[in-house]
Amino acid sequence: MSQRDFAADDKQNWQPLRLFNIYRIFVATLFLTLWRFGLAPDALGHLAPRLYIDTLIVYLVLGLLAMIAARLRWPQFQVQATLLASVDVLVVILLAHNSGGVTSGVEVLLIPAIGAVGLLLSELSALFAAAAASLLLLFDQVYLHLSGQQIDSAYTQSGLLGLALFVTAVVSAALAHRARANEALAVRRGLDLANLAELNEHIVEHFNTGLIVAEPHGEIRLINNAAWQLMGHAAGTQLGSLENLSPSLYTTFRQWQATPDGLHRLLAQPGRGMELRVRFIPLGIDNQATLITLEDQAELAAQVQSAKLASLGRLAASIAHEIRNPLSAISHAAQLLNESPTLSPQDKRLVEIIRTQGIRMDAIVEDVLRLSRKDPPRTRPLDLKVWLQTQADELRQRYESQGGNGVELHLHLDDTNLTAVCDEGHLSQIFWSLCENASRYGRRPDDERLVLTFAAHRPPGAPQIRLDVIDQGPGVPPETVSHLFEPFFTTSASGTGLGLYIASELCALNSGHLEYIPMPSGGSCFRSYLPAAREAAPHQIPPIPTSSDASSANARYIEKIDSQVTAMQAQQSPANRRA
Repeated sequence: MSQRDFAADDKQNWQPLRLFNIYRIFVATLFLTLWRFGLAPDALGHLAPRLYIDTLIVYLVLGLLAMIAARLRWPQFQVQATLLASVDVLVVILLAHNSGGVTSGVEVLLIPAIGAVGLLLSELSALFAAAAASLLLLFDQVYLHLSGQQIDSAYTQSGLLGLALFVTAVVSAALAHRARANEALAVRRGLDLANLAELNEHIVEHFNTGLIVAEPHGEIRLINNAAWQLMGHAAGTQLGSLENLSPSLYTTFRQWQATPDGLHRLLAQPGRGMELRVRFIPLGIDNQATLITLEDQAELAAQVQSAKLASLGRLAASIAHEIRNPLSAISHAAQLLNESPTLSPQDKRLVEIIRTQGIRMDAIVEDVLRLSRKDPPRTRPLDLKVWLQTQADELRQRYESQGGNGVELHLHLDDTNLTAVCDEGHLSQIFWSLCENASRYGRRPDDERLVLTFAAHRPPGAPQIRLDVIDQGPGVPPETVSHLFEPFFTTSASGTGLGLYIASELCALNSGHLEYIPMPSGGSCFRSYLPAAREAAPHQIPPIPTSSDASSANARYIEKIDSQVTAMQAQQSPANRRA
């Protein structure tokens, strides 16, 4: 039995039983005291004084023993209540018999005894006790009448008293039933309120919005974890009032009290570089408390922007789907028209423009559809040492097959475990998107060859692997850096503006992120952060055969790149970095 059930059982059963035990002790003590000091009426105990006194003493001793038994809760409640009810009836009948029968008035003590049975036990038990008491009264009256110790008119009084006992049994049982029902309802309501309070506390503690309940003078009645974090304090700090929590918030609270309204107010946090949106909501009929909500303005703006981009993505996907069919028809018609022998050179040039722009439009549609799908990643451990070598060989073969000026690739991998947990298909899209971007914008003005460097590094103890794609082009103009990862932003007439945005979204989908870092020596570095796998056994990672000199050169190069990147990150403003 739980502590709560134990308390409920004590209140419903054992506590009333102890009260009736006190009543029994009181009645026995009162009658003995009256007899001892000669204050009792002459009729009490006049037929058998010694039996009268012995009955009272036994009743007193049983009452004391019943108190101990009730405290020990042994024997069971039903057994104790039944035995004590039987003792009550027998004791009252004996006292009445020794005092001359029903005319002595002692039989009135049967009414509280029967009432106790109705309150403590069932209605059937109360009716049975009333019937037994009425029969004993009648038998005692017959005995007294036959022995010549009582007059005939006492039969009427016995009958009326028996009727009163039955009424008492019915009424007490009904009251007990109603009381138990109300008490059970109160217990259920108490449990519901306790559960509701616990649920509310859980919801408030895990709410993303900061919540503070303050009294009119600024005393804090409730504050959740989000509010502690937004105000820059450790959860559970003993502050007591809004003034100790944040003087600026307390001042804003006082200003609202002077001119209350439902508008939001902005609260700057200079030391933390953030701005909070604060709203005050009065609670209670007489504004006995105030609910204060705190929200990070930058996070709200990001959520709004995310919702706008999501809506834009759905709209763009719908438009792209509708455009694709007529675009395919246009491209097919242009291809057939280009095969006509009667076209003039000028017309062929126009058809070629149609075909080129059709291919570009089809690429835009494909990017938009890929962006809108956002298939969930199928992550698995991927060894970047082997994977990068494969991708570099494939990239070199692709450029050679296209008959261009070729590509110069440098691969730098440190000796640590470079096993990432990601979707290989997503990582391929990210890698080829960055390579395509470098192919367009990452060439030196005086060199037609594409020089790319691929570097992978995991700092000691870091949970992420850094994968760099570095070119030696002119870099990105500072005014366009903050827009690099926005959808449909491009500086090329032939670009779609979705490549870097899709790569960034795929990185985020794999629990990483992508950022741009300008290189001090010229060129651009696009760094992808990917979750690192736990340390695996050496045989699970295929080793790459390299000489010790090559390994040392790789380590020196990665250290150089890291130092350059760190320096450039320190110079960049937070607005131009994408985390």
